[in-house]
Parts: sequence; C-alpha cells; structure tokens
Amino acid sequence: MKGSETKQNAKTVLKIGGMHCAGCVNIIQNKLSETQGVEKCEVNLGSEKAVLEYDPEITDITKLENAIKSTGYKVVYEKFTLSIEGLSDSSDAHQLEKKLKSILGIKNASVNYGNSQAIIEYNSVLLSLADIRRCVEDLGYHIVSEDISSSAEEIEAKKTKKLLVIGTLFSIPIILFGHFGAHYLSLPLSGTPESVYISFACATIVQFFVGRRFYVGAFKIAKMKSANMDTLIVLGTTSAFVFSVYHTFPTVVFEHIHYSATAMVITFILLGKFLENKTKGKASSTIKKLLELQPKVALVRKDGVESEVPVELLQQGDVVIVKPGQKIPVDSEIIDGVSTVDESMVTGESVPVTKKTNDSVIGGTVNQEGSLTIKVSKTGSESFLSQVVSLVEDAMGKKPALQQIVDKVAGRFAFAVMGIALVTFISWMIGVPGETMTALIPTVAVLVVACPCALGLATPTAIMVGMAKAAQNGVIFKGGPSLELLSKINTIVFDKTGTLTEGKPKVTDVITVNEIAVVGGNTSNKNSLLEIAASVERKSEHPLARSLVNYAKETGVTINEPSMFVSVSGKGVKAKYRDQNVMVGKKTMMEKEGISLDKVSEQIHQLENQGKTISLIAIEKELAGIIAFLDTPKPSAKLTIKHLNEKGIEVIMLTGDNELTASTIAKDIGIKKILANLMPSEKVDAIVSLQKEGKTVAMVGDGINDAPALSQSDVGIAIGSGTDIALESGNVVLVRDNLVDVLSAIEISKKTLRKIKQNLVYAFAYNTALIPVAGFGLLYPALAGLAMAASSVSVVSSSLMLKRWKPKFS
Repeated sequence: MKGSETKQNAKTVLKIGGMHCAGCVNIIQNKLSETQGVEKCEVNLGSEKAVLEYDPEITDITKLENAIKSTGYKVVYEKFTLSIEGLSDSSDAHQLEKKLKSILGIKNASVNYGNSQAIIEYNSVLLSLADIRRCVEDLGYHIVSEDISSSAEEIEAKKTKKLLVIGTLFSIPIILFGHFGAHYLSLPLSGTPESVYISFACATIVQFFVGRRFYVGAFKIAKMKSANMDTLIVLGTTSAFVFSVYHTFPTVVFEHIHYSATAMVITFILLGKFLENKTKGKASSTIKKLLELQPKVALVRKDGVESEVPVELLQQGDVVIVKPGQKIPVDSEIIDGVSTVDESMVTGESVPVTKKTNDSVIGGTVNQEGSLTIKVSKTGSESFLSQVVSLVEDAMGKKPALQQIVDKVAGRFAFAVMGIALVTFISWMIGVPGETMTALIPTVAVLVVACPCALGLATPTAIMVGMAKAAQNGVIFKGGPSLELLSKINTIVFDKTGTLTEGKPKVTDVITVNEIAVVGGNTSNKNSLLEIAASVERKSEHPLARSLVNYAKETGVTINEPSMFVSVSGKGVKAKYRDQNVMVGKKTMMEKEGISLDKVSEQIHQLENQGKTISLIAIEKELAGIIAFLDTPKPSAKLTIKHLNEKGIEVIMLTGDNELTASTIAKDIGIKKILANLMPSEKVDAIVSLQKEGKTVAMVGDGINDAPALSQSDVGIAIGSGTDIALESGNVVLVRDNLVDVLSAIEISKKTLRKIKQNLVYAFAYNTALIPVAGFGLLYPALAGLAMAASSVSVVSSSLMLKRWKPKFS
C-alpha cells in the first residue's frame, strides 16, 4: 500500500455526510485506510471531514468516493449556478466547461450556451466561490448573477427540523391516549381499544418515517459488521414497538403497550440532534467568521477613474483606495499614504500598527487615520485570512493521541452496551418471570441512554473552538497532536538572534589592530577596514553581514564586488578583495586558520562582557581588526521568560554566538541555561540530547532558518511569520513577532486539553451513572432518550465556553 519514497503524494479533504458518532468515524477511517494507495487518513466527527494523503498513480478521488459510498455514507458537494456574459457559441461553452472540470475541487460542471448558465458542483473544503469566480473572469467571461444553493448543513438542518416537528405532532396523541392520558387526564378515549389503534397509527409513522434515518444508519453499519448509535436506537425502539404491536392485535392488552416509549425516544433523540447541529454549527463557524471580516466591495482606481468593485473580482495588481475608517479589502502593499491600521481582529495585536509606503497590509484589517492607496498582492485562497482558515480546518482533521484512543473505545462501546442490555433483560426475566414488557422497558432504556454520541463529540468540538480562538489571536496550530503536546511541554528552547533579540544588530565598535598595507592606504584607517569587511560581506545573508553593509553605507564607505566568495556555515566568510585573501568571521574560524588572537584577547573579552558579538577581520592570514555588534533583547522577552519560569518550564537559550555574549543577554532577560557556540547542525543535536533526558521540548525560532531544529523538537514554534504562514515549518505558527504569543499558545493548548478531559469526564460519567439507573428500571425510555440528547448538547455547549478565552498578554 505504501508508494515509493520518491513519489509525490497527493492530498485532499472530503466532506462526509451522515456521520453520527465515533463508530461511524471508525468504519469510514478503516475502509479508507484499507483502500490501495492511501497513505494517511484522518476522519473527524466534529468537522465531518476526511483528510487524506494518497498515491495518485494508484488511486484517485473517484475511488476514494466509492470507498466511502461502500460504507453507506456519502461525500458532500455544494452546488451553485452562474449566469455568464461573453459566451459567443457552443464551442466557448464547451471550452469553459472543460476548464472548470480540470480545476481541483470541482466535481462537475455543466455550461449551457442556450441560457448562458453554468451549474457547478464543487468541494467547498478545497475551493472557495471566490476562486471559481476568479477562474471564470480570468478566462475572459463576465458573471452577471449567481444563485447559490443551500449548503449541505442547511439542508440537513431543515430536514432534521421537519422530522422533529412531525415526530412531535404524532407523539402528542400517543401520550394523550397512552398511560399518561389514562392516569392523569381521563380523556374520553383514554384506555379504550380505539385509543390504542390511534397510538399504533401515530407510532408507526414516528417509528418508520421519522425514525427511518436510524434504520438506514443501522443497516449501513451492520453491513460493515459493526455497530453504532443507530444500532442501539433501532434495537431498543423496534423491540418495544414490536412487543406493543403484539399486544395490540388481535386483542388489546393495555398494560403491555408502550408506543409512547418508542415515539418519544425517537422524537427526543431528533431534538438532541437538532440542538447538537446548532451548537456544532456555532463551533465550526468560529474560524469561518474570519473570512467575514472582509468588506463586500472595494474602491478601485483604473485609468484615473474610481469605481466600486465586488471584492471577489479584485485581481493582483489592482489599485484600491482605502479611506479612514474603512476595512482593507484584500492583502495588499501600500503605494501611497501613511496611517495606523487596527489588526486586532486577525493577529490579536491590540495596539494599532503604523503603516507607510511599501508596507504590507492584511485584508479585513481597519484603516484608522489617513487615506491609503494600495496595490492588491494576494486574493482568494492565497490571502492571509484564507490561508488561516485553510490551515486551521486542515489541522482540525489531524487527531491528537487522546482522540484516537477515545475513537477506539467508542468503536467497541456499542457492543459492550448491547451486552449490558442483554444481561439487563435476562436479569429482569429471572427476577420477574413472565413479565416480558417489564423486562423490556429497562432494556430499551439501557440501549438508548448509552449511545456514544457525547463520547465522539468530546474531543473534536473542543479542538475546533480552541484552534479557532487561537487563530483569531495570531496563533496557528497545524494539528491536534501539536496542540496536545504543547500543553505537556516541560522544556522550551529559544534561538537567540531574531527570536529573543530584535535580530537587527547594530555596529558599535570598529577597532583596527595591525597596520596592513592595502590598496589606497592601510588598515589603521577605520574606513579602509570597513570597506574591506563590508565588500567581502555584501554577498552574505547573515544578519551581522547585513548590519555591517548598512553601517558602511551610512558612513559613506564605498562597497565593491569581491571575488571567490565562500560562506563557511556558522563561522564566517572568505573572499578575495583587491587581490588579497580576506576572512571575516568568528574566533573559531580565525583559530582554525592559525591566526593568533593573543594581542586582542583582552579587548574581545571586554566587548563580549558587554553582550556584544564580535567579528574579526584577517587579511592574508594576519589579524587586521575587530567589529563589534550589539543586538538588544525584544521588549517582550523578559516578561515571557519570567512567566515561563513561574510555570515551572525550563527555559534554554540556543545560539551560535560566543558564551560570554550569550550569558550577558541571558542574564538580562532571566534565562539560566545557555548552549552557545553551536553550529546550525549542532542545534538539532542539542534538541535530541534534551529529548534523550526524557524532556518534552518546544523550540521557538525562525520558521525558515531554524527549520531543522523546529522539526526535531516535539513542538516547533515559528515566530514572526507575518502573512507567509503556509511556508513555515513549525507545528505552531505565531503571526506576530511578539514573544508573549508563546505564552498565549501554551495557555490555549492547556485550556483546550483541560476542556477535552472535562468533556470526556462528562461523557463517561454520564454513561457510568445512567446505565445502572436505566438497568434497575428507574429511567423510563423516553427520559433516557432526552438524557442522551442532553449529554451531546452539553458536551458541545461545554466546548463553546472556550470562545470566551482571551489571552492574558497581548
């Protein structure tokens, strides 16, 4: 089943309809995992999606859909109709249809030249309406109007509501003419054969029309040789219904008739499903609300004329005017104007950020003061908000270890309940011989009250809300496992440069050491030394190199092109400059080349003691000078380290810098342990060493430069990614360049895991407490149905409490 290691696997997400509980999840996941070519599969009950990785040479979307269909479930697609202007003939229609069908995420497309309409069936998880609109517009056609069909969720909600109303209407006569009416209301027909026949007619409609979905679900799962919630409901209600029918015809035995039990169980369970869907909708909509931040229209300037254009039709390069108080429509770059922008709704940054020409702005943020002229840089699925939603929804499909355990337990739970129900029935038959209905009522109650819905919803709903709230505050988790692991870390490692410090070192000292003859003078002249060092460093991407080059430019020094440039990873650079061999780098580089530092060791020690980083310049293997840099800690570093220490988390600094400089900065911000003089590859070794000590390690660093160390750590946290969140290698991405977001990430992970455990305790405690109550005949089946419904709603409502979370620091 595994493809070649060199092959590029394809990934997709499919929305699945009809799942009720963890049993359904297990059936689908097992079937997909067994499908040839499937490498990875995660099915999530909360989001009702399957995240798949597969070998496209072995299988495809159609085969995956058929695998899901064979389990009795279906892949859900959305549909909408476009009226299109610009179709000149049927060939145009055919070409547009062919192009639309080729787009990943479009299931089917039908373009009719006669009425100029396109009917498109698409996967809303993979493709947005904006992407489809843009594709049509890019092909040269104009969209006149749209007709968007109701979503699958809306259709399901309407269907459930309709069945609930029917179930309620037909359950009322059953209650009125049943045991309740006979004992408490004394209605004219109560207790008569006619009332029983009315109850039978109403109960039949509720049982087989309103409750049809449970029979369908039970049949599907039975074909897979498994059981779920539907199995338990069907077993319980059908047995009570059949027994009641047996005592209805030919002669009515009133005391053995319990149509009210079956009808009310089904109606109450539908009520629970209806409420559960509403609360689940609130949970899943938390993240999608980010997309609603964008305005509907934008003021576009074209050829000197300003006009309002729907945001969906904006294209890269369009020039947009944003007035004070208006929202920025899409990700853009400022080409004129200065203003402050409120980014709190997308990054969690509470203080408005000053923006000027050439700065980037995010769609959905609010321009506060000045008028801005911006050029569109990203639209549709490439935009920051779309990336956030896509990443978080994808992450929701990656189950934490805790959920995988719960799914396995829930998958076997139904069989355990059937065993308990059988024992209950036999026990009652032995205790009360001949009283079959007396034994049947507690058996039905056990089957109904123990449905594992709450168990299946406990984890995914909390994950959905927790991740969404984190995303709204600039913390992006890339999967459930990282959210779970972050709550358990006991060691956190920070890279120094650019993470704990500003990453913008400034030149503080230029010291000449030996008078070495160079073209145009000698190195006793600081500007000559600067010219040589900056010219050699101009091709380097290291922060110190960039700082040196910028300083040289500000000083007015001419920077020339070196030859034979070589970068020595983690140590420095070598090059030929004006026919002389020049080296710029660390002490270790100089010592390896046999260059004596005795003459300047005292100066180097003094500079390092001040927290400065040293670069040494050697010409023709003779030391020429020293350049010192100072990189100051970020304002948020001290506060972050203080709170991490208070939480009992060990904090370690990793750096390629020398130990004396690193210890000075570490002491200033409160870090007690440092690992200095590390090459990039040695940072990975340091993480491995900590893990071997049994520590759960989080690494905080730059998502690109620190990628290997981030990948090795248990949880990699990439900080300050800005809008390029999809490129980051970390398991957790912090949008802002603010270290307090590390605290927020840990806080929301702990709160989410605590909520999951709380939900599981609710679900298990509910079953543990009510199964015996039902078994002893103290819980009427209808009340058991109500209790089962209430448990699912309470678990989802409990998860929604996470929406109240706000980070302590921002």
